[in-house]
Amino acid sequence: MQVFAKKEVVEFFRKVAENPGEIERCGLLSGRVGKTIEVIGAFELENVRSSPVEFELNPSETLEIFESVEKMGHEVVGVWHTHPRGKAVPSPKDVQGMKNFPGLWVIIAQGEIGWYLAGEKGFEKVEVSEVPRPGPSSSPSS
Repeated sequence: MQVFAKKEVVEFFRKVAENPGEIERCGLLSGRVGKTIEVIGAFELENVRSSPVEFELNPSETLEIFESVEKMGHEVVGVWHTHPRGKAVPSPKDVQGMKNFPGLWVIIAQGEIGWYLAGEKGFEKVEVSEVPRPGPSSSPSS
């Protein structure tokens, strides 16, 4: 599946890759899923585990994001987190987590960003393109 992300989301992840933190940083991705996945927003949430090797999204913040994203007419399309002491590849804990949260996963390490689709076959690395800008409308204006 083809994945697109808004320029602002990609820039945010580049900044996170410059400082992945001492504990894992984490959050959710909003957008649309159809023939492609379009990532429109990235939200950072509290890691209630406060751990350098695992994360758990703050439940109340997670609920707020799901409700907010739904009001905007979008959906939560994935999750992101950092690996402060590792590489931007899925860990064994990530493999377990993706069973509960299939979809798009972004894993960020020092200077690295990995985009993955999590599904029945496990994690599949995907390339990401910038969200295409809409072309001029072909319908006449009134």
